[in-house]
Amino acid sequence: MGLIYSNIPELEGSNTEIVLSNLSELESDIERIIEKRLAHLSELADAILRDGDDPDIIKSILLSIKSEGKADSGNVIESNRPAADAVFSRMSLVERLTLFKEVLGSGGISKKSIMSYISPDAEITVSEDASERIAYLKNSYNDIAYMQFSALFSSPRAAYYTSVTDVCESVHSGSCEYCILPVETSSDGKLLSFYEMILRYNLKITAVYDLRGEEGYTRYALIGKRLAFHNPSVRSKARNRYFEFIMTENDAVSLEDLLCAANFCSLKLCRIDTLNTHTPAKASGAYVCPVFRADGAALQAFLMFLAIDCPDYIPVGLYMQI
Repeated sequence: MGLIYSNIPELEGSNTEIVLSNLSELESDIERIIEKRLAHLSELADAILRDGDDPDIIKSILLSIKSEGKADSGNVIESNRPAADAVFSRMSLVERLTLFKEVLGSGGISKKSIMSYISPDAEITVSEDASERIAYLKNSYNDIAYMQFSALFSSPRAAYYTSVTDVCESVHSGSCEYCILPVETSSDGKLLSFYEMILRYNLKITAVYDLRGEEGYTRYALIGKRLAFHNPSVRSKARNRYFEFIMTENDAVSLEDLLCAANFCSLKLCRIDTLNTHTPAKASGAYVCPVFRADGAALQAFLMFLAIDCPDYIPVGLYMQI
C-alpha cells in the first residue's frame, strides 16, 4: 500500500509532487496505526480470556456489544458490561471481526466451548442405533441419491418411510442420523415446501448431490441435526464447501455489513435467494438466504459475528457438493 510517485519529471519541483509525497507519508502512518490497533486488539482478547475461565464470561462480554437481555448470565453481564461497552462502542466492524479471530485463535478457550456458543447443535449426540442410518421415501430417484450419499459413510443403512413428515421426524426424534430430501430444481429453484420442513424440524444440510437429466437437474440434500463440522463420521469427497443460512429482511445487520464481514472472513458469495416462507418461530414474510463458499474461510469468526450482529439468523447447512 502507498502512493509512490517517484522519478516523474513533470512533477519534480511542483506543489503536486509535495502533496503526493505527503500522502505517501500519511499512508505509512496509517499502516503503523493499524498495526498498533491490531496489537491492542490482541492484548484485549488476551485480557478477556485471562478473566474468562468460565466461557459464560466471554459469551456475556460479546453479547453486551449489541444490547441487554441477550444472555442469561445475570451478574456476569452486569459486571462486565461497562468495560465491554467502553471498548466495543469505539470499534469498527472490521476491528470487532479481528477481535473475534483473536479470541478464537488464542487457545485460551476450548474449541468445544466456543462452538457450543456459536453453534448450539454442537452438544447434540447421536445414538449407536441411529448412527449412519439414512431415512428417505422409497423411489428410484431417491435410491440414486442414497447411493451417492452412502459413499460418505463406512456403514450406511437405509430406512424407508411413507411420508416426508415421517422422514424428517425420524431425524428430529433421533431414530435416524440423516434423511434425504429434494431441495432445488433447475426449473423451480429452491423447493420452499421442503425448506419449510428443514426449518420446522431445525435440521441442517450436510451434503448435496445434483441428479441431472435431459430437462435439467434436481438437487438432493443429505440432512441431519448438526452442522457438518460436528459430524466426524462423514468422509469428505469434495473440495468445495458451502455455508447457507436464512435471515429476515428486518434483522439488525445490514446486507452491506454482512457482505463486509463475509469478505473479511474470506467467504465468497455464491448467490442470494429470497424466500417467501414461514417457520413456527417467526411470522410469515420474506427471508434472505445467502450461500457462501467457505473453503479456507475463518468460518468460526463469521459465525460469531452472526451470533452477535444477527442473533435471529437460522443456519441451513454447512455442506459439500458431491
